[in-house]
Amino acid sequence: MSPNAIEIPKGLDSEIVFDCPRMQMMVRTAVRGTVIGNHFHSVCDEIVMVVGGTGEILVNGVWHPVRSGDVHVCPRGIVHDTRALSENLQYLSVFTPRLPPGGDLNMVGG
Repeated sequence: MSPNAIEIPKGLDSEIVFDCPRMQMMVRTAVRGTVIGNHFHSVCDEIVMVVGGTGEILVNGVWHPVRSGDVHVCPRGIVHDTRALSENLQYLSVFTPRLPPGGDLNMVGG
């Protein structure tokens, strides 16, 4: 698998715009109606910066509305989720360190 390979859930457009051993940044769009699914990262911390649209991010079991300008920090091992229900949600995802080959998306029930 390519070193830039990532797992991309259905309804999520994702493009790597910066990549080095210490971090990786992606421009992402969650298409209206997309729910990523409860998941955690075992190797990477993720910082999400919303740049357009609206949606919701799951934090500590509670859905919080997000819009342009909002930032969400999710340390590795913490279950989180993202959904875009009424419109597309555009955001930047920064992973540190960079995602390993094959990705770091660990889905969980619920």
